[in-house]
Amino acid sequence: MKIRLPLTIVSLLLLAALACTLTSEAPATLAPSTPIATITPDPGLSAPTLQFSENNIAPPVGVVESAPDPNTSPTNIEQVDANRMMGYINTLVSFQTRHILSTASTTTGIKAAENFLINEMHAIADSSPNEFLQIDVYTHQFQIEWGGQEVFPSNVVMAVQGTDATAGVVMVTAHYDTALQQWFEGDAFQPGANDNGSGVAAVLEIARIMVQKPHRATLVFVLFAAEETGRQGSQTFVREFIQAQNIPLVAVINLDIIGSPEGRRGERFDNALRVYSEGPNPTSASRQLARMAQVSTARLVPDMELVVMDRTDRSGRWGDHMSFSDEGYPAIRFIEMADDATIAHTSRDTVDRVDANYLRRTTQVTLAALEMMADGPNPPTMRPLTPSATDPSSLTLEWSHNPVCQSYVIALRRPEALVYSEFYTVEATSLSWGGFKNFESVTVGCVDGDGLLGRFAQELLISP
Repeated sequence: MKIRLPLTIVSLLLLAALACTLTSEAPATLAPSTPIATITPDPGLSAPTLQFSENNIAPPVGVVESAPDPNTSPTNIEQVDANRMMGYINTLVSFQTRHILSTASTTTGIKAAENFLINEMHAIADSSPNEFLQIDVYTHQFQIEWGGQEVFPSNVVMAVQGTDATAGVVMVTAHYDTALQQWFEGDAFQPGANDNGSGVAAVLEIARIMVQKPHRATLVFVLFAAEETGRQGSQTFVREFIQAQNIPLVAVINLDIIGSPEGRRGERFDNALRVYSEGPNPTSASRQLARMAQVSTARLVPDMELVVMDRTDRSGRWGDHMSFSDEGYPAIRFIEMADDATIAHTSRDTVDRVDANYLRRTTQVTLAALEMMADGPNPPTMRPLTPSATDPSSLTLEWSHNPVCQSYVIALRRPEALVYSEFYTVEATSLSWGGFKNFESVTVGCVDGDGLLGRFAQELLISP
């Protein structure tokens, strides 16, 4: 019999604060929501100003390989089942609408969808073969005013306790509500197959895979309501639980519209997915999280390209990741390469527009990133670069030793670049090199005995 006790994340990591307060009690009254029309779009980032001058410098001494070997890391990505995810999407579409103003019913509307998701989360929890893995499923009900009505939608939450209290909490999220371009039409047909049945299906599939064994970090899977009306579900969740309980959140991966490779004019992007994150590029924790996801994709899903975008989201648009990054938490959004604005928020967002194979591959990209964040070793602590004691033209980088680490991956980013361009794997805990001056930043990650690369340390900016 599996343990289904309330989880215990304390201030260091036991989910007690989260799990014990995620109840269906009547929520406190919230301020009326901001109408969609008055939400200010994110401004674009300013044009680059730095210049880069190439210097021909030999690779550093002590490198054991020039880049991580993509074949040495254990992974669960082959377990992703496209047929199961398409089944989830068909069920969500069958509810006709998932708008927060939809009429409560056992067969249609957002309440029917919520009940389905709760039951599915419980079934996933019960499927875990590890009887000592602590898993709990909750709803987080909140109150908003929309279209002149007071409504009480719910976020659906599953928490899986980790094994390492220092590894933090990693969240995977998607919104399950729908909307038409007539924003207050609650009961009109709005299938929401790709927006965002695709993201919900991926979260459920990833949760099913991840409950099969314990993980270093605590995992929290959240399906948000009220994203389409201004992110009230995720904003309230951040405020009432993440901030209120001081949850040690190290990464949020939000999935929103990830099911179609086809653009508006029929162009296809079968091998690419975008990731959006808050800047500024050199110092933002969210942007570094996007870069780490790009590394995990290249390492574990090499036939897919994760394209890091230099924006928080598309112009005038938003996603639930912003509710976290607005408050300083590292958060990213995955979205297909060419989402079609003429399909979203219409009755044409149907199941036939979701490509099962593309959805499988975008879900694999997500799972690869999650494994890096949740299963990989904790990042080392880097010390500031110092002049080399033996070579005046070199700088020395040092970092803390972890007995779990069999080697370390050094990642370097060029000035203004959105991604890391050079990697070196070493077995020591220091490196002296004249080439550091060619880069804007450097970071280090740990590779454990199973070949799994963990999160990188916070990037260290290199003085010009």
